[in-house]
Amino acid sequence: MPKTVTDYRAALKFILDREHFGIKLGLENISRFLDRIGNPHRTFPAIHIAGTNGKGSTAVYIETILRDAGYKTGIFTSPHLVDFRERIRINGKQISRQQITSFIDNYKYLIARNKITFFEVCTALAFYTFAQEKIDIAIVETGLGGRLDATNTLLPLMSIITDISFDHTNILGNTLKKIAYEKAGIIKPETTVLVGLMKPEPKNEIIRVARLRSAPVIMMKRNNFNLNGLPYKFDYNNDLLKLTNIKSSLPGKHQILNASLSIRAIEFLKSIGYDINKSAIKNGVKRAHWPGRFQIIKRPGKATVILDVGHNPTGVKAMVDCFQQLYPNKKADMVVGFVRNKNLDKSIRQLQRIAGTVEIARLNTYRTTEPEIIAGYFGKKIKTIISESVVESSRRLINSADRKDIVIICGSHYTVGEFWANRKKIL
Repeated sequence: MPKTVTDYRAALKFILDREHFGIKLGLENISRFLDRIGNPHRTFPAIHIAGTNGKGSTAVYIETILRDAGYKTGIFTSPHLVDFRERIRINGKQISRQQITSFIDNYKYLIARNKITFFEVCTALAFYTFAQEKIDIAIVETGLGGRLDATNTLLPLMSIITDISFDHTNILGNTLKKIAYEKAGIIKPETTVLVGLMKPEPKNEIIRVARLRSAPVIMMKRNNFNLNGLPYKFDYNNDLLKLTNIKSSLPGKHQILNASLSIRAIEFLKSIGYDINKSAIKNGVKRAHWPGRFQIIKRPGKATVILDVGHNPTGVKAMVDCFQQLYPNKKADMVVGFVRNKNLDKSIRQLQRIAGTVEIARLNTYRTTEPEIIAGYFGKKIKTIISESVVESSRRLINSADRKDIVIICGSHYTVGEFWANRKKIL
């Protein structure tokens, strides 16, 4: 069948329309498709990252350090905030529209005929682009889980599991042990796995899986990092590497843990021959850019605005803890929106610790939780306002705020993404 010439908007629509197929867990479909396009994922070394929270931040820290050390990097993360191309970057820059269009031009009929899902297309596009760009190393974040995730077709240099907490329990299981088993599915035979700080139950399950696969385990320890001027600065300590007064670009104790985990991964890469000096490590941690992760927007004479995509109880707690570190004894007005199946009661219990007025927005997705349901969890002690859009809520709260006030936009990537896409109308 002859190739068609597709424009970018048509190519992007074709990709996004694959979401109607839903989530298809399993590797058979994606493996067969990758084989048909030349197995691009076999052409570059990779770091593979799973976990409930911190995957993206850890990936970005590692990528920025490696880029600072002179390596040509590819990074694949999800979801995006505004632009689909955020998901796939080469040396920190989004891939071009033409690269996406060409891929769809070449493989549109194969994708359609084999019912390749949205995330499988994203994964294949990332691997194909990395191969075409001849990158030195890829940093790849799983989408959902690990064991049956499309990215698990990789054979990486190292696997990383950042943490295990409750999220997507309807798919991954309703115990930490079950969730850990799914995440541990990225561990490959005789391939090192780096494990972040977590509770004993999921940690023991990961160790069990690693032993079955004869995979060496590196455990992150609390004494690997010392807080030094919260919420940005820390020291890193290990037998092979000691660094003092490191400044993280992202605030919060949880980000210092992610940065330390990244440095531990870099130590492993150094041990197998990668040339990465201390300066590259410190500069990479300081320069890592990851929007929507307690992103602070300050404007002269105006209220401070904070954007955070924390969307499950652990992520929301990390945001609230960071807020209290930076702004002790303060309350924040909020624009809140959640998608379904996100343990709302526990997440909102965390938000109640710092909530002033709360505007609850209906998100621009079929997955939105109805604002009335969210309001019910907040109860009567906190003033809540039902809103039909993030833009409407944000504009109202920010315009009525005093310069000393703080407004938080949070609850979901969709919430922050809608704000960021329309920021010029709001700020």
